[in-house]
Amino acid sequence: MNNESTNTPLDETGLTNFGETFLKNQALSLIKFARGSVSRDGGFGYLNSRGQVDSSKPREVYIQARMTQVFGLAHLLDLSDSLDLVDHGVNSIFSLFKDRDNDGYFNAIRLDGAPISGDKLAYDQMFVLLAATTAKAVGSPRAIELFTSIDSLIDKYYWDPEYMMMNNSWDISFNVLDTYRGINANMHAVEALCAAFDVTGEVKYRDRAYAICKRTVTQFAQGNNWLLPEHYDEKWQILKDFNIENPADPFRPYGVTIGHLFEWSRLILHLEMQMAGSNEDLSWINSAAVSLYDTAKKYGWRVDGSDGFIYTIDWDKKPVVRSRMHWVAAEAVMTAYTLWRVTGESRFLQDYDSWWRYIDTHVIDKVRGSWFHELGPDLRVVEGTWPGKPDVYHALNACLLPLFPLGSSFIGTALSVSKNDSPSSN
Repeated sequence: MNNESTNTPLDETGLTNFGETFLKNQALSLIKFARGSVSRDGGFGYLNSRGQVDSSKPREVYIQARMTQVFGLAHLLDLSDSLDLVDHGVNSIFSLFKDRDNDGYFNAIRLDGAPISGDKLAYDQMFVLLAATTAKAVGSPRAIELFTSIDSLIDKYYWDPEYMMMNNSWDISFNVLDTYRGINANMHAVEALCAAFDVTGEVKYRDRAYAICKRTVTQFAQGNNWLLPEHYDEKWQILKDFNIENPADPFRPYGVTIGHLFEWSRLILHLEMQMAGSNEDLSWINSAAVSLYDTAKKYGWRVDGSDGFIYTIDWDKKPVVRSRMHWVAAEAVMTAYTLWRVTGESRFLQDYDSWWRYIDTHVIDKVRGSWFHELGPDLRVVEGTWPGKPDVYHALNACLLPLFPLGSSFIGTALSVSKNDSPSSN
């Protein structure tokens, strides 16, 4: 498979109605909606279905980080003059979420600024790294300070050189490491590490991303017939029944998460671009990406007779949580597009078109803006796992990916595109 085997713009293929014109318009709409997240109490708030800050929700650090990335990419790609919002995000992470007594960044805070949970989650810290990397690329004044802070924290507490994976959770004072290990945090670590390499050129980030991907995909996913387990103990032994009593958990669901199969498929293809010229074995990547994709499609798409991707399946490949999460559809179209560019196989573009049609028909809120975050099996809006429309991170990424040359990270692509260039196809 050759990278970017076709240079045909989507709008000129005649095979999809969801090309550059549609994607740019949708991206601009999402960026406009995201501006409603700026909170008068500082940082970015959790958005409700109308695009207003939901004051009943705590402020969460991962949302600060995601919105910082959203506005950073929008600024670099000349889609929005939003440098001030990148600065706003960096300052809010420092001023509101930094634990000045114990180091690290709080998961969430109340309106009075008090932390809600003392746990220091890898998931949160990886998003802080992504935000810091984005801010560094944009040139935000405190970006280097934030980047240095989170980089040293990850080195000290989260990167495990024995297993070449990230630890998952510490107590507030970094004295007690939880025995749980998770794939979700490691997946977002790969995302942030690839971005950090593209911005800094330091091979530490690239090499860690490769190590995480190699173990996750060739050992855990391939070793389980491409049904990637999410949950592990401290020795990285699989916990197949973890959260069986709480299967719809937004961050640690029971069973196999369909959207993560798509996301790992795409991430390893980006990683392959980043590793070009290295001495690492890359021969496993392309076939693994297709296997992950095909598994997600076969057991996730329309499996109960209605359009959309179910959230999770069990180890017998049967649906568990049948809600349709917007982020899963976003990951599906991004992966289909990436595989089409990498392989040139038309089946991936056909999937891209089919799944964007589903998004356009059922997921995009054409009255109030953004995307409905969760639909039931009957394709009506529900709020069992994701009430409101917290952020636009996944949806915007799905729009941006096909607009610009395929790269090894979103921020790497943004840096390679001149601010004076219009969005163009590959």
